[in-house]
Amino acid sequence: MLGWLICIGSFLGALAAQMDLPRHLGETISTGLFVASFFSCPALWRLYPLSDFLNGKQRAAACIALMLALPLVLVGPA
Repeated sequence: MLGWLICIGSFLGALAAQMDLPRHLGETISTGLFVASFFSCPALWRLYPLSDFLNGKQRAAACIALMLALPLVLVGPA
């Protein structure tokens, strides 16, 4: 459930950043949010190559790490 919340939230944040921020800043931040949305999507982690890469507990830890590190990554361009 946490993965879906992060995925959808970062995707909607990326769309909002593209529309509301100035072009040079909005592109950088929205690209970072789109990548975070892509990597946190639980549907992708069920596919064959990724499902063998990490187990459930490791995916949950990676999701929490992504959630905690995302503000630090986005502060750089801003």
